Amino acid sequence: MPNSIHFSIPKSFSSSIVPAYRLPHLIHTYSHLPSRAITHNDASMAYYSPAPIGCNLMEGFERRIEREDEDEHLDGLVESLEVMGRRAEKGERGGGIITWRGMLTRLLISPYERDGWEMTALALDGSVYLELWDPPEIKAKRKADQAAWEDQAYMGYSYESFSTIPVEGRPEDGPEGWGGDVNTNVQVRSVVRSAIGNIPLCMAGEVDCVKAMPGVPNPGLSSCIELKTNKVITNAKSDLIFHKKLLKHWAQSWLLGIPEVVVGFRTDAGTLASQETFETAKIPHLVAYQRPVPWSPNPCLHTLYSICSLLVAHVLPTDPLVTYPHIRGNPARVEATGSVLPPAVVWRLKFDPLTGFDLWVSGEVGVVDGRWGGVLKEEYVKWRMDLH
Repeated sequence: MPNSIHFSIPKSFSSSIVPAYRLPHLIHTYSHLPSRAITHNDASMAYYSPAPIGCNLMEGFERRIEREDEDEHLDGLVESLEVMGRRAEKGERGGGIITWRGMLTRLLISPYERDGWEMTALALDGSVYLELWDPPEIKAKRKADQAAWEDQAYMGYSYESFSTIPVEGRPEDGPEGWGGDVNTNVQVRSVVRSAIGNIPLCMAGEVDCVKAMPGVPNPGLSSCIELKTNKVITNAKSDLIFHKKLLKHWAQSWLLGIPEVVVGFRTDAGTLASQETFETAKIPHLVAYQRPVPWSPNPCLHTLYSICSLLVAHVLPTDPLVTYPHIRGNPARVEATGSVLPPAVVWRLKFDPLTGFDLWVSGEVGVVDGRWGGVLKEEYVKWRMDLH
């Protein structure tokens, strides 16, 4: 990590003003169909209907369809921004960060994380794009870990099926409440604008379902529900573990503006024993009554703001439209340099739970396999630079 910029997570934020997180504003919805193709509407939206107690969360396991383990980078999100731009709709606010909700979740919960990770960042047209850096060896380890928890992961998907009614309705031959066989290709995602302090954020994240009559058009963020599963709480230890897990549940829902989290409590065999609804905004207050207190939102918000500030301060000035201002709208000038596009300055952000964060320049990368900087599709970058 030559010339890296380091940030250590402070041991205490008690004397600091907590950065405000702006209420997310929905700007776009898109769907992944069973084929994984994208359509810019709410075709894959699911509607909440409480799962029947006693249902078998291993239902349909042998019929499941799982999406291919391919790196989609930021494709669905940036395609949405291009669709909005071509429709003359307002997308992201400049000077901030464009990423998945999952990346911001990692930043937000980092003060309490035990596992490290790395992300890739690059700047384009006034924003920092941020995605997970997922080299083959890390991907292989994650895949092996997922295989060990295959049944538990499936129960989560099955709970979603039992808790939702798809647009096309429930199958006639399924068990009570069954919304259809699991196909993890199918998703509906919300694209929202928000901010942490003075730093604009634009993110996309999956929405499990909405609380509305089936078939009703997207009712907005205030009707969204996050669905989770958890083992039945049987003692003080399992109760503490659950309240620790509430950190990630809160973070995911808070960032995207989802007001409720419904948790289904299951037995080891996969029988749904009970379910409970948690208001996202009240989860930190609920946790604060635990002894010991497992987590607090204040260090999370401080860290999110600090790292976003770090990214904007250092990555944003390396935007090629800043360093090469005459490129925009001038394809002849770009071609005269001997390349289709100027190279991207690619940064790496590394988190180590013991030492904190490090940010450094990984190198300059042109177009690799159709992706500028190895991240953004070449056609999207050309559109951003007005080079068509």
